Amino acid sequence: MRKRRTLGVLVMVLAFSMSGDLFACGDKFLVAGRGTRFQRPKTARAASVLIFADPTSAVAATFKKAKVESLLKLEGHRATEVRSLDELSAIMSSGRYDVILTANSDSANVQKLVKPSPDAAIVVGVDDLVKNHTLLQAIDNAVSQRDQNLKKTRSS
Repeated sequence: MRKRRTLGVLVMVLAFSMSGDLFACGDKFLVAGRGTRFQRPKTARAASVLIFADPTSAVAATFKKAKVESLLKLEGHRATEVRSLDELSAIMSSGRYDVILTANSDSANVQKLVKPSPDAAIVVGVDDLVKNHTLLQAIDNAVSQRDQNLKKTRSS
């Protein structure tokens, strides 16, 4: 009888020690290959971004240097670049955009082109010092603001 109990305890100890899913709260992060990921979540909403920069401005050079269009595409956004106000008004009438990136100095002119409606694009003014993480955060904030505007109009 004693041998059976010892054998049973030994089998239970082996069963619990062999299972890889029975870790304590933080132990799963210590296993190789299962660490915490600090990237942007894939569930973040992809935005349709329109980039307007006058080719002669410093912001256009900064956008090109920072490779803003490729950065946005890498993060899952759809980016389109325009270089003149005429081109901007034509493309805004033909397509639907969530966010318009432009220089702070041009944001008032661009805002005049945006028709006041609940699903209108949010104009984000950018200075000549573009930092990737602040730019992405500003786009995410603008998208969430636009989604809240749409939700308010649908509920009323």
